[in-house]
Amino acid sequence: MIVKNKYATYVADDFAGKFRVHAQKWTAPDAPAAANVLAAVTLAELTTTTKTVDDFLVQPDFPRALSITGNQTQAKTVVITGTDIRGNVISDSIVLNNSSTVNGIKAFKTITSILFPTRTAGGDTVTVGFSDKLGLEMIPAITTAISAHHNGTLEGTLPTITRHATDISQNLADFNSACNADHDQLIVFYTSDQPYRSARTS
Repeated sequence: MIVKNKYATYVADDFAGKFRVHAQKWTAPDAPAAANVLAAVTLAELTTTTKTVDDFLVQPDFPRALSITGNQTQAKTVVITGTDIRGNVISDSIVLNNSSTVNGIKAFKTITSILFPTRTAGGDTVTVGFSDKLGLEMIPAITTAISAHHNGTLEGTLPTITRHATDISQNLADFNSACNADHDQLIVFYTSDQPYRSARTS
């Protein structure tokens, strides 16, 4: 958009204040995996002792929701702390569901620590990984995307959008085509959120 007046010409885009269309791209986001952040962490030997880990295999490639997976009957809480796409400190408390993989609800740009619960039985372990849910860089106006592309090809099924009115970390896109580190993902959606130039994925 070009705005002219008597003295100068301004070139700008993405003005805030009204609903507008926004496109967000992720370049070859990594495939989800149950243990790409932390391989099996053995819970503390004592049933009254928690364990905190602050050294990870990798950090998220893009802001995205994380997942936890136990190895036996467990229903205790793992607390992940880090930062969101805008640098805010966030934490996500995710409850284990036996040996099933459970996805979190917040997109982490960085992980600083993970607090593991007391064990239920000897040999209890938990892995931490990436989910397929990617963090949006702006709060969508509605939970329906306009369009989505998988490596430049229009997707027939729109991504599922999770929206939160104030917490950017809880705004997520789950594409119909899974992330696999070999293709780009792009979503187009309506927003009235303020643009953050330093908090973009592309």
